[in-house]
Amino acid sequence: MHFLAGYAAFLDYRYWINFRPVPLGPSLVGSIVAFFGWFLLAAIVLYFIARHLKHRNRLLLEEVIRRFARLMLVVGFLGYVCLFFAYEQVPLLGMRLWFLLLLVLFIVWLIRAIIFAVRDYPRLHKNELERSRFEKYLPKGK
Repeated sequence: MHFLAGYAAFLDYRYWINFRPVPLGPSLVGSIVAFFGWFLLAAIVLYFIARHLKHRNRLLLEEVIRRFARLMLVVGFLGYVCLFFAYEQVPLLGMRLWFLLLLVLFIVWLIRAIIFAVRDYPRLHKNELERSRFEKYLPKGK
């Protein structure tokens, strides 16, 4: 267990629920800003991809990509909010617990998006193809 010696603070509950944590250093703040900036950049790129797919009439694939984009946007924005409160040392809202809860939110939301993409999307896509094939032979309104 010697390899966990540097990470012992992460396993202590007082590290996460400390109302007055040690202020963040400038290099750590810069790293966190860059980390959550990548989330926002990924969200913007995914939104552009989804919009491009919408124009090509691939609405279901667009929905899958929008779910991942929404995840990235919300996590990036909430990460910046948590960082702001931690940097300003606001007693309750600056706790490290919020970063841990943000990680849990990200993992749960990511699992739900992956389940939709793997389990529900193929079924919905198949139904959409059958519906379009069926409607191809129906008379069109004037």
